[in-house]
Amino acid sequence: MAQFKKGDLAVYPNHGVGKIVSIEEKALGTETVRCYVVNMMHTGSKVFVPVESATRMGLRSIVEPSTTTEIYSSLRERNPLLAKMNWNKRFRYFQEKMKTGRATDVAMVISDLLSLKKRKGLSYGEEKLLHDAEEMLSTELSIAEATDKEKVRAKIYRIVESSLKPSVR
Repeated sequence: MAQFKKGDLAVYPNHGVGKIVSIEEKALGTETVRCYVVNMMHTGSKVFVPVESATRMGLRSIVEPSTTTEIYSSLRERNPLLAKMNWNKRFRYFQEKMKTGRATDVAMVISDLLSLKKRKGLSYGEEKLLHDAEEMLSTELSIAEATDKEKVRAKIYRIVESSLKPSVR
């Protein structure tokens, strides 16, 4: 179980990177529960995550710089079944991937959505999901690599674009 302290950065599924601003006792029914209070960087909202179930709920540390290569590689992957799914099933699939909180899953959502966007366009919900996924992943990777977020975003697009081009034989 990962232990966080005040000031630590952490990633929370579907919310992205946040800063642990405090650890507080919260009344939950008849019990008092210790919670991490996480201020989310992207939205500015506060999320309360019970300390005892933080790992199960997906709260995790920022990825290590040594694992970013694997994450960038995930941007080259596509789910071949997406073309056969209707928009509703496809959207649920993307939401499930985002809920895992794994950076590689978020990268695959970006890759799949950009591929779909190029082929046939995205619905409003898919556009929003793409924007949120890009924001989450670029923020986390920029922190992990100690670099500018816009440079990371540009790299994400370059990798996906290069993987969408038909191979020359």
